Amino acid sequence: MSVILCPICNQPLSDGVQSSVCNKGHKFTVSDNIIDLLPNMNDEAIKEEQVHWDRYCIEDTASIANSYYKSKIIQDYDSTFYKYITDEWSDYPQRSIHVAEIGCGPGSAIRYLAGINFAQVDYVGIDVSFQSMIRSRDLCKINPNWKVRFVRATANRAIFKNDTLDMVLSNSALHHLRVDDVINWVSKSLKSGGLFIMHEPSEKNPFAKLGRKFVRDFHTKGEKPLDPRKIEKIANKNGLQLIHEKGLHFLSGPMMYCVEILHFPPRLSTFSYSVSNFIDRFINSPTWNYSFVQVYRRGDRT
Repeated sequence: MSVILCPICNQPLSDGVQSSVCNKGHKFTVSDNIIDLLPNMNDEAIKEEQVHWDRYCIEDTASIANSYYKSKIIQDYDSTFYKYITDEWSDYPQRSIHVAEIGCGPGSAIRYLAGINFAQVDYVGIDVSFQSMIRSRDLCKINPNWKVRFVRATANRAIFKNDTLDMVLSNSALHHLRVDDVINWVSKSLKSGGLFIMHEPSEKNPFAKLGRKFVRDFHTKGEKPLDPRKIEKIANKNGLQLIHEKGLHFLSGPMMYCVEILHFPPRLSTFSYSVSNFIDRFINSPTWNYSFVQVYRRGDRT
């Protein structure tokens, strides 16, 4: 676990079964293959996120329950990530990579990257919710050439060594965090040529703003949907170059909320998705779509 740093002294952490210790003797508990770097957390915003997502997993309060809509939208994310990653790394079957996922929740990156047969993957998922990572561990079928580790930590501060990661992925997590701080450490932790891949809700989509207020148990108080242009500006300042960008689900994303709130029957749900998906094709702007995908590349160090 040499890529992970002690949050107290920034020294590398060992990879232990029951505990993880840094070079200066700071010890952190390991439970269920999850290392806890937040043993004495006192940040109220982080606590709110932790309580929310722990309860979400324990009570299984899946606010967006319509499986048809969810499956279609997830399929779009999956195909988008697959295309961008394999376009950039056409030699992926020969690549051994280190991947970190911000706000891993129920193992989003594990699911999205499962279809890309890298030679080897060392994956670290970070989240504030212990229960979310338990769910990731129990529900995800890991390819045998994956080494998986989960860390309870906040992504608002760096926990990875510089120049050690090939990819950092944020699947709808960055808008819960301090964006400037996260992108700063991401740019430092990536190797030259490494990729920062994000999928986030856009603050400019008017339908999304309403839906995110009315669907219960799915969104937290402190979250703030993002402006892709502002993200690009911050990324550029930190040496990250935007190489791919796509807006997704202008109407089908918000309609997913309506389907949930109004309890559409299956046939009406299928019909409404067909209509909204047709309209989606005419809205290309990442800014005005419900959400956007961006891929950044870390340039050569100077």
